[in-house]
This record gives sequence, structure tokens and C-alpha cells, in this order.
Amino acid sequence: MSSSSSPAQTKRCQYCGAAMVLRVSKSDKNRGKAFWKCLTSYGATSCNGFEWVDVISAEADQQADTYDATVLNMLKSIKDLCTV
Repeated sequence: MSSSSSPAQTKRCQYCGAAMVLRVSKSDKNRGKAFWKCLTSYGATSCNGFEWVDVISAEADQQADTYDATVLNMLKSIKDLCTV
């Protein structure tokens, strides 16, 4: 499995509180579908924390981030215009 995680994409396991890593499924049934996997899911003390990524929710978060950045840039432009 490949990992595609970044500092902005962090999540804690709901079962044990450990960090989770973002992975992409390679199975025939769920190929290409993203999911969170608990880092303690490997070894003798595994909690098997697992959660599918809600694509609609992820897209909404991305749109909200874009909107926030746009608003901040607009406010900065207005501030720059007022200080001229």
C-alpha cells in the first residue's frame, strides 16, 4: 500500500488516540479509495483502527480552505488599498 500523507492531513485514532496515516486501497473491490489506518495497527498491540475517507466531506473541506484563502487575500488587498 502507498502512503500519501502530509502535515495538513493528520488524524487521531478514535480507539487508541495514536496517529493515523492516509492510505489508498489497492483491492479490486475498493481500488483507489482513500482510508485512514492507525499506526498501531501493525504488531502485537494493534487496535486495528480504520476509517474510510468521506470524499464529499474532504471535497467540502478543500472548498472551504480555498474560500478562506480567497477571503483572506481580498481582505489583504483592501487593507493595502487603505494604506496607500
